[in-house]
Amino acid sequence: MKRHSEWLRCNQGIGSVLSLVLIAFLVYLELSPWVHRRVRDGFTLGFFPVLGVVLLLVFSFVLIVDTHRREVPPDLRTFTFKPFAGGILILIATWVYFTIMRKAGFLIATPFYLTFFIYALGLRSWRKCIISAIVMTLIVYGAFTGMGIKLPAGILWGILPF
Repeated sequence: MKRHSEWLRCNQGIGSVLSLVLIAFLVYLELSPWVHRRVRDGFTLGFFPVLGVVLLLVFSFVLIVDTHRREVPPDLRTFTFKPFAGGILILIATWVYFTIMRKAGFLIATPFYLTFFIYALGLRSWRKCIISAIVMTLIVYGAFTGMGIKLPAGILWGILPF
C-alpha cells in the first residue's frame, strides 16, 4: 500500500489521475448540447472550454512521460487529505453558489458566497468580510454592466431598474 501511495505522489501518478479526470470532463463537455451551439462570431460556445481541457490533457500526459516522472514534488512528501478536502469543499460550494445565483440573482447570492470565502481565507472580522463582499459584488456588477454583460437578476428582475 505504501508503494501505491508513493506512486500517486510522483509526477507520473499525478499526471495519470489528472488525465483520467480531464478525459472524463472532456467527454462530459462533448456530450453537453451547449458546447456545440454556434455563436455569432462563428465559434461554438464551448470552443474555449474544450481547448482549455485539451491543453491541460496534453500537459498532464507530459507529466506521465517526462524524464522527471518518478520524482515526488517536495510539497507532496508531506501531503495530507485535509487541503484536498478543502479544495473539494470549494468546488461544491461554488456549484451551490451558481445554482442559487441562477434563481436568486447575482446581487443576492454573491455577497453571501464571498463573505463565506473571505472568512475561510483568513479574514476573521465578520464586519470586514461582509463589507468586502458587498463592495466586491458591486464592483464586479458595475464592471460587467459597463461592458454590456447581463448577470442573472433572479428575484430582483422587474423590481429594480437594471
